[in-house]
Amino acid sequence: MVDMDGTVISPGRLRRIAIAGALALAVAFGADATPVTAHDDIKSSTPPSRSTLQEPISTVEIDFGEVISDDVAMFLTYDLGNNEFEDIGGETVKTGETTARLDFDEVEREGTYFVQYLAPVPADGHVIAGAVSFTYGSPSTGSSDDFPIIPFVVGAVIVLAIGGWFTYRRMLVPIDDNVDEADATAAP
Repeated sequence: MVDMDGTVISPGRLRRIAIAGALALAVAFGADATPVTAHDDIKSSTPPSRSTLQEPISTVEIDFGEVISDDVAMFLTYDLGNNEFEDIGGETVKTGETTARLDFDEVEREGTYFVQYLAPVPADGHVIAGAVSFTYGSPSTGSSDDFPIIPFVVGAVIVLAIGGWFTYRRMLVPIDDNVDEADATAAP
C-alpha cells in the first residue's frame, strides 16, 4: 500500500495503524457513558420536534444548548414509509454559539420529515447526534415515529474516523528543520 506522499507503507506498519484505530474506537465506545449522555438531547428546535405544520417551511433551527463547533452538519430527509427515507439535504448555517439553521427548498410533499444533526462540542470533543421531526399536512403513509438513529450514528462515526485518519497522517508530515528562516521569509 502507498500513502499520500508516495511512501510505501509496510504491512507491519499498516497493521499497527489498524490496531491503533481499533483501540481508539474501543476506548471511545468503552469509555464511561455518563459524559456522552449529556449530549443526547437538544435544548429546542423551530419548529418544535414532532410538530404538525399546515404551512410549508424552508428552514429549521436547532438550539443545542451547548457551544458547538463550526463543523455542525444537518440534513433533511423525507419519510417515504416502511422504513425508507429520501435524502433532501439542505445547507447548514451556524447562527450562534449554540444554534444552527438548516436551509432547504420549501417542502412540497405532505408527510413526515426528519432533520438529522451532528454537532461536535469543542469543550469535551463529544458529538451531539440525533434527529428532530415535523409533519407537513398529513403524516407519511406507513411512517415510523422514530428516525432510525443507529445507522446515522454509525455513518457519523465512520466519517469522523476517516477525518481523524487524515488528520493523523497530516500530523506525521516531517518538518524540514534545515530551512533557513531568511529563505522562508524571502519566498513568495
